[in-house]
Amino acid sequence: MTKNILTITLIGGGLIAGYSYYVKMRKTSAELEVVPEANIHAVNWDGIIIRLDLLLKNPTKGSFSIKFPFVKLTYKGTTVGSSQVVNQDIKIPAYGQAKIEKLLVSIPILSIFSVSTSILKAIQNKEQVMITATMKTTIDLGMVTVPFEENHEVILKK
Repeated sequence: MTKNILTITLIGGGLIAGYSYYVKMRKTSAELEVVPEANIHAVNWDGIIIRLDLLLKNPTKGSFSIKFPFVKLTYKGTTVGSSQVVNQDIKIPAYGQAKIEKLLVSIPILSIFSVSTSILKAIQNKEQVMITATMKTTIDLGMVTVPFEENHEVILKK
């Protein structure tokens, strides 16, 4: 009888601890802050190549890792390019940050002529070009993985 009470107590305590850990980690994932920066890397006959640098900030006491983010660029509601898919984990320490540099997104020449001629014209006229960068990744919290998606309006810099 005492053995059964001890077993039930240990299982109950484990469930409560597991649930508390899950809630804490779920809150940690919601506090991930992404600061993107977009630069024109090259303009050539193949199209426009945009370089994205992402600063990932973790203002919480829980550390975690994320899958290398997939980034899709849209301009005036139309998708103009996306990054490569990379199977790599990135560690983000507690109260720390990680930087992903030189994530290249190519906007093909066909896209420029059919969808986004205004990007090329704005670049040539040295005007600001505002694009939307959608970042998708998965946050690995240890026992749980959580999908993460965030949109950012970014000004292309020369």
